[in-house]
This record gives sequence, structure tokens and C-alpha cells, in this order.
Amino acid sequence: MWAKLIRLLRTASFRLAAAYAILFGASTLALFAAIYWIASEALLEQMRVSIETDSRTYVDIYRKGGREQFSAAIQQNGIEAGRRRYFLLVDPGGQRIAGNVDLPRRVEGWIEFSPASAAVASDPEAGEELRVLALGQRLPDGSYFLLGADLHRVTEAREAIGRAFGWGLGAMVLLAVGGGAVLSVAILRRIEDITRTSRAIVDGRLSQRIPVRGTNDELDRLASNLNDMLDRIEALMESLQQVSNDIAHDLRTPLTRLRQRLETARAGARCVADYDLAVDRALADTDAILSTFSAVLRIAQIESGSRRVAFADVSLSEVCRAVVDVYAPVAEDAGQSLRAEIEPNVATRGDRELLLQMLANLVENAIRHTPPGTTIAVNLAQDAIGTRLSVIDSGPGIPPLEREKVFRRYYRLESSRSAAGSGLGLALVAAVAELHRLRVRLEDNAPGLRVIVHFPSSGPQGEPSAS
Repeated sequence: MWAKLIRLLRTASFRLAAAYAILFGASTLALFAAIYWIASEALLEQMRVSIETDSRTYVDIYRKGGREQFSAAIQQNGIEAGRRRYFLLVDPGGQRIAGNVDLPRRVEGWIEFSPASAAVASDPEAGEELRVLALGQRLPDGSYFLLGADLHRVTEAREAIGRAFGWGLGAMVLLAVGGGAVLSVAILRRIEDITRTSRAIVDGRLSQRIPVRGTNDELDRLASNLNDMLDRIEALMESLQQVSNDIAHDLRTPLTRLRQRLETARAGARCVADYDLAVDRALADTDAILSTFSAVLRIAQIESGSRRVAFADVSLSEVCRAVVDVYAPVAEDAGQSLRAEIEPNVATRGDRELLLQMLANLVENAIRHTPPGTTIAVNLAQDAIGTRLSVIDSGPGIPPLEREKVFRRYYRLESSRSAAGSGLGLALVAAVAELHRLRVRLEDNAPGLRVIVHFPSSGPQGEPSAS
């Protein structure tokens, strides 16, 4: 329990709440001091005005009615209930004539004193804690007159202000601490979800994800971004594992065949011509292995997404013309025909080299897996929903159940296993389409195959691919 409490107190949210509590507390104290001083001064000024007004009244009585009427007025007002007035009248010789207090010294002007220290003559409610504000003055005949009032109301007002601010400050501190604790607990739970998920991923459970509560706050958006990152990492790890498995299984055969040929040449070669033939075959096998490795590394580089930062405006029309110009003679040598219908001035945003490689793989795949006499067409056109790039042939086509599988690495149809190739051509097409967020689908051309690559009108950053 203490460990949880200490952890709670050390959280950034609780420290932030405590800092705000201190800030607001200091602001409240400053406000309290200002209100306390203003209210006190206002009440004191009100008392001064009242005392001055009453003093002028008594002085007028003294001037008009003499000392006897003045003394009578003092005696009468000094015992009125609730007035809490203090009087003192001393003749020119220093003899006390009337009043309910007695001061050791005769001070002219404003004075504040305690009635107990001034020898209270009457007013039994006066106590040691009571303070009196009084105005002393000399009368025309040399007599000394003091009129004062106790500061009980001022003291009560000050105490009321202090209590109000004390309760308010206490409530504010409690709310700040309580709110900070609640906020810290809520944030700690979210952080614990992230920590628990990251620990599970470190332990090898890559499918774990951070819970999203649907509040769309900062932590929810952070969790969503982290989950997207984890999805990408899991996909890359699966791709890496798949590549490792594919290399282990699919390159074992050519490496074994290379070793067998070299052993056969060493054991059975009888002349230089036999050795030359064995070396040529070994070199051919080595080139095929290196080509496979190169294709695998290229696909891995594409799938990493690192080349997306170098995207630029690319003319698809020029890319299609370049591929058709290169492969038209190749198709003619194979007894096939390659034609094109390319709409001019069609552009997109992407990596020109990769888009060129994607189209070249599609055309080369059509040339390699169709018989002589096949017609192959490259079409580029724009429609209402974007740009459509098609590679169409009139060959044997691909069975519907096999169309999704041909995009896998090293997957080859039974009819194609006797032909040269590594089975990575369409896998690279799928990787380039994924990088550019394109949609690739295979359709029956009756007869033959139609490969359609769709570029959305919003550009390659628009919709995700569905290859």
C-alpha cells in the first residue's frame, strides 16, 4: 500500500496538481491579504467618521450648555446599551470629571488602547482582549476630552474573513490533492496498460495491443498510434520470419544442386572441357541464387516503407512507354506481340524506379508464362475513380483459386515449375503496390489473364491497397 502511495505521489500528474494547488493557494493568500486589509481599513474609516461626528456633537453641547450639560450627555450616552462607547472628561487641572475609562497620559489625536490597561471605570463587557479606537482633543477652556469606540466589530469582521478564507483554502487544497490523486490514478492505469503491453511484446507476444477506451483523448490517440506502430512491427517481423523460412527452404535445393554438380565434376571429370562445363553450370546456379537473394532484399527494402519519403511526381505515361519499348523486341523474339494503348499526360506520385520495376515484372511475367502467338497489351487510362493500368494477355491464364496465392513469395503454379524463375516477380509487384497504396487484382480475360493496377484519384496516399 505504501509503495502504491509513494508511486502515486511521484507521478507527474500529481506533482502538476500539487504545483497548481500551491499556485492557487498563494493566489488565495494574496487575495485574502488584500481583502483583509481593505475591509479592515474600510471599517476603521467608518468608525473614525462616526467618532469625529459624535465628538463635534459633544463639543457643540459643551460650547452651548457648559460643562454640566456636557457631563450629563457623556454620562447618559456612556451607559446606553449596545453603543460600546468610551468617554473621558478631564478639567484643565487634570482632575477627572466624567467618563468610563481613565488614561495615564493625555494624548491628542487618534489613539488605540486596551480598556483593561486604561483602568476601565464601567462597562463590565470590556475585557483584556478588547481594543478601543479613540480621539482625544483639548476643549476651548483647556479641558481634555476623549471619545472612543471598541474595535469589536472590526475584530469580528477580520475573524469572519479569516475563517471564510481558511475554509476556502482548505477546501481548495483538499480538492486539488484529491483531484490530483484521482487524475494520477487514471493516468497510472493507462500507463500500466502501455507498460504491460510493452512487457508482453518484449516477452515475444507480438499480437498484444494497448487497450483503447474510445474517449479520443491524448492517451487514446497515443495508444492508437502505438498500436499502429506495433501492427507495422508485427508485419515486418512476420515478413522477416517468412523471408528466413523461404530462404531456408527454397534456396536449399539450388545450393544442394550446386554442391552435387561440383562434387560430380571433381569425381568424374576427365578433361578440361568437363571442368569448363561444370564451372559454367555452377556459375549459372550461382547467378540464380544471387538473383533470388537480390529480389528478396529488394522486397524487404520496399516493405520497410523507407522509400516513401522520396516520393515525387511521376509520369505514368512515360513509364509505360519505356517498358513497352524495352520489352517489345523481347516479345517479338518469343513469337509474341506486345502492343500498348497509353493515355498521354497521366501522372501520379511515387517512386519512378519501383513503378517501372512493377510494370516490367508484369510484362515479363506475361511473356514468360504464355506460349508463342500470344498477344500482350499494356493499357493506361483514366476513369471516374482514378487511373487504371492493365496488363492483358491471351494466354492460358491463372485458375481463380490460384490468383491470390501467386502474390506469395516463391509460389509457382504447377505449369510454371519447369520454367526459369524464382517465384518472386509478383511478390515484388505486391510489395510495390503496398508501398504506393495501390489496388491490384487479377481477372479472367477469356482467354488469358487481365492484371489491373488501380491508382486512386486522390493519389497513392489515398486508399489502402487491396492486393
